[in-house]
Amino acid sequence: MKGITELWRAGEAPAWDGLFRADGSARAVEVDSAALSWFELGAPLDFEMWLAENPETLTSIDIHPQGLAEIPDGSGYVCCGDGSHGSEGFFARLDRDKNPVWVVSLGDSNPFVRATVEGSMATFTNNLGNSITVDLADPDFA
Repeated sequence: MKGITELWRAGEAPAWDGLFRADGSARAVEVDSAALSWFELGAPLDFEMWLAENPETLTSIDIHPQGLAEIPDGSGYVCCGDGSHGSEGFFARLDRDKNPVWVVSLGDSNPFVRATVEGSMATFTNNLGNSITVDLADPDFA
């Protein structure tokens, strides 16, 4: 069974709104579209079951040129970009070797074009200038 790490190495991510962790856990994600005026983590997802039932529901991923930022404490990076379709976007936390720790995939966010980090706060901005900020110290995003 492919996990998020194997998908990432293949340049793919789930084409499904969710937070997908390298440890195999996953959670639903809700967002109000490309306006990004709210962002919430939802219930746990069974990523392995979903992927087994929907193996074709993947999107290619491409990190935007301004979408890679080093985390100040030296623990790794955050990055962002787009998927196969114009409405898709993703953002992720990577370890020092640029392997995914977690990936958030969103079908209606528009592409994310800039990632920045200040302290423990990471901000991901889409091509419309709207942003999502997450706390990298929060257990969900650590």
